[in-house]
Amino acid sequence: MEASKEDVLATKPDCLAGAATLAKAEGIGVTKASMNVGRMFALAIMAGIQIGMGALFMTYVKADSSLGFAAASVLGGLCFSLGLICVIVAGSELFTGNALMIIAKASGKIGWGGMLKNWVVVWVGNFVGSLILVGIIVGCGVMGIKGYADGSTVNTIGDQMVKVASGKIDLTASQIFFRGIVCNLLVCLAVWMGFCGRTVIDKIFTSIFPVMAFVALGAEHCVANMFFLPMGVIANGMGYGGDIVLTWGGALYNIGLATLGNIVGGAVFVGLIYWVAYHKKADAKA
Repeated sequence: MEASKEDVLATKPDCLAGAATLAKAEGIGVTKASMNVGRMFALAIMAGIQIGMGALFMTYVKADSSLGFAAASVLGGLCFSLGLICVIVAGSELFTGNALMIIAKASGKIGWGGMLKNWVVVWVGNFVGSLILVGIIVGCGVMGIKGYADGSTVNTIGDQMVKVASGKIDLTASQIFFRGIVCNLLVCLAVWMGFCGRTVIDKIFTSIFPVMAFVALGAEHCVANMFFLPMGVIANGMGYGGDIVLTWGGALYNIGLATLGNIVGGAVFVGLIYWVAYHKKADAKA
């Protein structure tokens, strides 16, 4: 007797098991390494814009100074998850998520050249997309919007942009690096769980909590900072932020160190650890 569709669905696991997820990650890594450079760059620009929109959404919420620390962190993280949801569901090339290409490299499916080419092209494309969005936001003229007024204290969107950027630039080198590790450990866990999922809802839901966590923890995401920091420098140059002084050198300093931390957090603490745990099972299954 032939099984019904309902019976088949009932016996199908809710998500992929570890070895199957590793095999899927390997295949995705191969696809990314062999992608046409023009398409890769275009999709990287899109990811920069998508992550920047999540960052902007978060900035609007956190500009409300009536919110307590915990509420602002949780709500800000929830809003920021918009960016990764767009990347995973709509499809684009995000440098931090592509740290998981190390799985395909460790399995011998791609070479160093293919992986590093993707990383460089996507990193540059993410930066270009972020700067495009910065230009659009400047053109919108939203920085003077008041988030909340309490007596003589007024916090505008522009002030919040400067405040966020200043907090990132003022970190020490080791703080930026280690916060970068924490950030991409969480982001790549979200991407890994997205690989496990079978539906769009699975991918959306698994994106939210890791992103909320890294935002609440004050971790450093290099692509988000490609939006936050130029936006803060420009807002500062327009007179926002009071006595705070931001520089382009400080912005690039943060982005560079965050990039290194993100590579370690995603490639080593997620990609290679899962590869060590599951690659033999994946090979046996193949």
